[in-house]
Amino acid sequence: MSIGSIASTGWRYIQRAGKLYPDFVLGTGNEAFTQAMRSTIKNRGKNGQTYLQSVWSGIKDGTAAAEKHNGILEKRHGGFWKNTWASLRSFPKKVAQGWRVGGKLADKAGQTGLSKLWSQFKGSLSGIGKRMPLLFSLMVVLPEIPNLFSAFKDKGLAGGTLEIGKTALRLGAGMTAAAIGQALIPIPIVGGIVGYMAGDWLMSKFTGKSHSEKKAEAEQAQQEQLAQQQAMMQQYGMNPFGTQISPSGMNIPQQQLNIPSPTISPQELMAMQRMLYNSGVGNPYDQDFMAMASGINKLNFQC
Repeated sequence: MSIGSIASTGWRYIQRAGKLYPDFVLGTGNEAFTQAMRSTIKNRGKNGQTYLQSVWSGIKDGTAAAEKHNGILEKRHGGFWKNTWASLRSFPKKVAQGWRVGGKLADKAGQTGLSKLWSQFKGSLSGIGKRMPLLFSLMVVLPEIPNLFSAFKDKGLAGGTLEIGKTALRLGAGMTAAAIGQALIPIPIVGGIVGYMAGDWLMSKFTGKSHSEKKAEAEQAQQEQLAQQQAMMQQYGMNPFGTQISPSGMNIPQQQLNIPSPTISPQELMAMQRMLYNSGVGNPYDQDFMAMASGINKLNFQC
């Protein structure tokens, strides 16, 4: 196979993935993928496949089912985004319809009071359940919006655009792994959560951490460094001037260092006082510290 044919094949796969991406991440394409993959794995005995073979075949069947589902949406509303908007607009109506149906069923069964209320509540839940895939997808995507705003604010247009690409890759990998995990672990919600966490973690090794994660780590490192500096200053005491410069620039009095103070004799103190008051006039040795210390300044020297 030539390089040109490899590039052409790769580009076709990219186009298919780009076409499937919106509905797979935000819509119900992942649900169609999971159902098809689970069916293939379940029927592996009939197809003469081992478990691993059925998993690989299930991924291919799931992709085909997601593409078919995407084609139905295009015919129904003209595309995924129009279909999503129609689903959001019809959400309150679906809940109200479920409530009315539950009430009618309760009336036919002769239920009243709390029994009828419970039946109506279950009916409204069925309306919510029809929109749960969309709601779950929105719950996954919405937390990423503050991260994107932060990236645009801190790094500008280029940094924000790059963060959109990283977020899109992580969401796509997470939702794909969630669909596979739900097929392999047929426990409601559990398989999807485990798969999403695994897919997001693996893609983060390629894209790197998000802007919000890096920002939080930088702030934590700064706080730890500040705490270490404060601990060192408390351990070694104050500076010789008896103050500590705080991060805010304020001088906070603390205990001084244990510096031994010089001793002075009463005679030296008297001589220093006499020098202070008399400005050293009289004996020329009055200003000589050695003379004061030895007592020679007490002799009656003549200049």
